[in-house]
Amino acid sequence: MLPQPSFPTRRLLLLVGVLVLLAGGPGVAQQPDTATGSASGPAVSPPLPAEHWAVRAAERAEAMGLVREYLPAQRSVPVVTIADALREAAARAPVEAPGVESLARGWWERFAEEFPGLVAHAEGRGSPVVLGAAATAGYRHHTGRTEAGSGLFGRRTEPVTLPDRSGGVLGASLMARPTRFLAVATAPEFGPERMESGRWDVTVGWRSVAVSVGEQPVGYGPGVGGGVVLSGTSRMPRIELETVRPVTLPGFLRYLGPTSFHTFASRFSETRHPGDPYFWGMRAAIRPHPRISAAVNRAAIFGGDSSATPATPGNLLRMFLGILSRDFENQVVSADFRYRLPTEAVIPLTAYLEWGAEDAAGAWWDVPGRVVGISVPAVPRLPGLALGAEWARFPLECCGNPPWYLHLAFPGGWVRDGRPLGHPVGGEGSEYLFRGNADLAGGRVRLDGRVFLRDRGDRGFRPPIWSGNLYAPDRAGSSTGVDLHAAWRPSRRSDLSLMVQREVGDGWTEQRVNARMAFLF
Repeated sequence: MLPQPSFPTRRLLLLVGVLVLLAGGPGVAQQPDTATGSASGPAVSPPLPAEHWAVRAAERAEAMGLVREYLPAQRSVPVVTIADALREAAARAPVEAPGVESLARGWWERFAEEFPGLVAHAEGRGSPVVLGAAATAGYRHHTGRTEAGSGLFGRRTEPVTLPDRSGGVLGASLMARPTRFLAVATAPEFGPERMESGRWDVTVGWRSVAVSVGEQPVGYGPGVGGGVVLSGTSRMPRIELETVRPVTLPGFLRYLGPTSFHTFASRFSETRHPGDPYFWGMRAAIRPHPRISAAVNRAAIFGGDSSATPATPGNLLRMFLGILSRDFENQVVSADFRYRLPTEAVIPLTAYLEWGAEDAAGAWWDVPGRVVGISVPAVPRLPGLALGAEWARFPLECCGNPPWYLHLAFPGGWVRDGRPLGHPVGGEGSEYLFRGNADLAGGRVRLDGRVFLRDRGDRGFRPPIWSGNLYAPDRAGSSTGVDLHAAWRPSRRSDLSLMVQREVGDGWTEQRVNARMAFLF
């Protein structure tokens, strides 16, 4: 996976240095304001999924320069970290960005309605056990479901068509903090087919570090459409260690700026993964300048009962160092960069890039996976509106490099529960994505929309490897799609949402509809 046993650090530091020179000066909201206090209250809290509205609101607030040190360790973010970001944005906006004052205040008020226990503690009104809770009822409809193919070379299988799934859904969610250093979360659901455990988590933490055990998605990278290494599209049982707030390293390392870190381990116990292999990932991120952040992301599927190479300390150490073996592991690595341009006087802009490689030294330069994007967190004179565009590209295998997300020793591929762990393109191919987000009525009405064009490569066989995409040949070629979300909070204790997703290709269509009503407690 890595181009060499070590990451090309000199090139990374050179790029960061150039960006620092281009950054001009710090943007708004870089000086501490001790009057704002902290909304965090409890030092430990469960994570919010990346698709939660509050996580996306915090990302927008940081991109506007209204949050000092928002540097999450992964896509799922502790609820206490989100609380800090939204409260700080609401406190700073009246002075530093009056045009978005109403928007920032609406975000904080909506968050306070959803997590009243957390906010009450932050305001000195007791030490709650329950941070937030909800009961949900809705309807789910999913047609055109497909599970990605498996294997490589002559043992490659076609994707499997799955039965449609439709029906009512009942669920509940609870986030609680029984003690100062312990937090729990659960979100069971009764769906069309069976009782599902849903997301759950038990977190133990101290100061800026937390250890969690549970079943949650893990995602890395700045891309909206997906990440090169992990997109966070599938829950997995895992144990993880992460920083819940960025830390400053000692000595000369302090010049790296705020630093965050995440690592986790899991095991894939499902039919498509013979021998139940293990899975490991990590992300380390730095912010050497208020406008610039950079990170390294890694993950590997390794070992298991079917592997001829045992999981010895030596083999594990070589994997952690990025040294490749023939059949012990399949590794994917990427580096990502994010730059908040000094253009807020005219229009706020944030540009980002993720660049990765799949399991071979030359792949980093010969067939890199790339995600490039630019976003406007608040359109001038229309601050509730955010826009963005993104391009992703995964080349065809060549030059002795293997195809993306496939490996001879692990026939299940870079897949969990039938869904790609990496970018949803699934390997060889590309995606053009355009998105818009509108927060209206003080954040009580939220509209999200994405349109995309994908190309998953050529159809059919390509000796000696049958296609470089997890979904080929069934979904090879071009497809178009839309992803629409609408949410309305008509009262302090209710929330209505509707999600419609549709992708259409040559002879196939996949469509999802989710409607939900939530009652907040």
